[in-house]
Amino acid sequence: MPARPFSAALLALALSLLVHAALLGGASPRDRARPTRSIQLAAPPPQPLPLPEPADPQPVAPPAAPKAPPADFPRPPAPATPAVDIALPTAPALRLAGPAAWVYQLRQGGQDGEARLEWQPQADGRYSLRLSRRIGERALPGWQSLGRLDGSGLVPQRFAQQRDGQDRQATNFDLEGGLISFSASPARHERPEGAQDRLSWWLQLAALVQAQPQPGGRWRLWVAGLRGELREWVFEAGPAEPGAEAALLHLRRLPLGPQDPGLELWLDPQRGYWPVRLRQGDPEGRGFEIRLGNALDDVNS
Repeated sequence: MPARPFSAALLALALSLLVHAALLGGASPRDRARPTRSIQLAAPPPQPLPLPEPADPQPVAPPAAPKAPPADFPRPPAPATPAVDIALPTAPALRLAGPAAWVYQLRQGGQDGEARLEWQPQADGRYSLRLSRRIGERALPGWQSLGRLDGSGLVPQRFAQQRDGQDRQATNFDLEGGLISFSASPARHERPEGAQDRLSWWLQLAALVQAQPQPGGRWRLWVAGLRGELREWVFEAGPAEPGAEAALLHLRRLPLGPQDPGLELWLDPQRGYWPVRLRQGDPEGRGFEIRLGNALDDVNS
């Protein structure tokens, strides 16, 4: 019966093939048809970062002391002693009991002439102060200050520059309204306490210095010009010039700006600190200088 052995051989071969297919073929068709599931892992919640432990404070070393400069090292000069500001006195004494006139030698524009200063106080407390100048036969513009006197000194009400006896330009002080106005300018300024005009400050400064004649002092006063300017003038006492009279007090105005021509005056204590010399700018150019020659009806002589 040869057919049985052949059938057994075929069966054995089929089993062998199935075993090899299982080993080599991998997943079954049922497994291949099954969809693949993707697995996502949830991200862990953020954890706070640990803060570093604060470091122990370290002591700060003090700065090293500066080394002393060598002996030949140039040292800065010692600071100068500041000038002393002189407050406005409550009642400066003018020591001008009656009318007086002073005649000065004038040097202006490189020419010699004469200047005359007239002081006219009135019984009702008003005053008139006038400066006239002349070079040869030519009269220069005159200055006139009108006002009154009170416990603070001179209180000007009108200053005028005159020619041929007529006012050409004027500065007006409205004492009630507290304003200063000008005929040559639309400017208007509030009137500072103790404000002076371009002539009355001569006597007012003399009164301030006489009330507080302190060496190395500094005196302040407001001065109004003719063209709308109002500036605070500060005077300092300086050393006497070589050859000048030692008894005179030399004052110099601090510069008002780069174009300031400069202003100096010399006061005589023997005459109630009256200005016996005044120089503004260069008398050989556009400036002038006056020196007291003699006094007429001078109540201080």
